[in-house]
Amino acid sequence: MAMVSGPRPRAELEEALRLGVDLVLVGCSLVFTERLRGHYGPTQAVESARRMGVRSPIRDVAGRARLQRAIRWVDRTIFREPNCYRRLLVEIALDGGAATEKVILGFRAGGRAGSGHAWLETTPPVASYDALIAI
Repeated sequence: MAMVSGPRPRAELEEALRLGVDLVLVGCSLVFTERLRGHYGPTQAVESARRMGVRSPIRDVAGRARLQRAIRWVDRTIFREPNCYRRLLVEIALDGGAATEKVILGFRAGGRAGSGHAWLETTPPVASYDALIAI
């Protein structure tokens, strides 16, 4: 016997709508952030993303997690290879809180693909790196 579910609770629908809005915002910001990522060094790219982000609302913990989920989904779906630096620039551009945080770039000796990582100071990675740069 199949279960028939009733209407979704209002909070669930509102959360789905917020996620949809975040997905659109992420998609729209990609042109800007990809230009930054491809044409400028990290300091200038991060500062440009911050100028956009300080005009964005500061999200609460749930809002920030939802934005990060949307960013990860778009990054995995649109691009051949996900990129932490791309995700970081989008988050900074779309969240007023992220725009004020210190950016850390970590590098491992050897410089092969996957030897670096970018993150916000409040979300450190589990891996260790040989060199760190703070912006």
